[in-house]
Amino acid sequence: MSTTAIILDDHHFKAAADKARELGTTPERFIQSLIDAATLSFDELLAPVRDAFAASSVTEEQLDQAVNEARKAIQSQSRLDPET
Repeated sequence: MSTTAIILDDHHFKAAADKARELGTTPERFIQSLIDAATLSFDELLAPVRDAFAASSVTEEQLDQAVNEARKAIQSQSRLDPET
C-alpha cells in the first residue's frame, strides 16, 4: 500500500474533521470513504437500499405514497418560505 499526503486548507480540514467526529471516525477515513463512494456506480450505491427495501414489509404502493406525501410537504413549505 502506498500513501500520499493531501494538503487541505484550514476550512476544508475543519469541515472534514467535524464530519468525521460526527460519524465517529477520523478525518483520513472520512475522506477515504468519500473517494470510495465516488468510485461506485449508481447501481452499487443503491444496492443496500434495494436490499433493505426487499427485506422490509413496505409495499411499492406504500413507498410511492410516502414519497408523494413528502413531496407535497416540501412543496407546501416552499410556498410558505420562498427562501428555501
